[in-house]
Amino acid sequence: MSPRSRPGPADLTARLREALDTATCRSLADVLHPYVCWNPPDGSGPGCHTRSHVLSLCARLHALGLRADIEETFTYPAAVVLGLRIHGTVPPADPRTVVYHVFDVADGLVTRITGYTDRSQALDAAFPRATAAGPEH
Repeated sequence: MSPRSRPGPADLTARLREALDTATCRSLADVLHPYVCWNPPDGSGPGCHTRSHVLSLCARLHALGLRADIEETFTYPAAVVLGLRIHGTVPPADPRTVVYHVFDVADGLVTRITGYTDRSQALDAAFPRATAAGPEH
């Protein structure tokens, strides 16, 4: 994807929502930076450090039957926050809990994905001045 055709923050939010709603992680490939890092909530695993690693993990989680319902989204100039309810029969599935993933964005690509179990920590990480500026919903 050329720098001119890279999505803006609202487009990126829609793209992430579509990928999760349709359970097709492959559609994420062109919005992930080649060296994207993914850190699970509370350090619950080793994480990932490349686009192919993130896509492989996503495919494995879907193969295990894990699905995510998006509970809420927040779009900032340099980050997108998704509140996710994870469903399935294996960990980390817990439909009683919402986890938050912050997708840091630079030049239209996701450069880092960090998981949080606490909503306010995720929002603070996404945009420290959020209470002053407010997100786009």
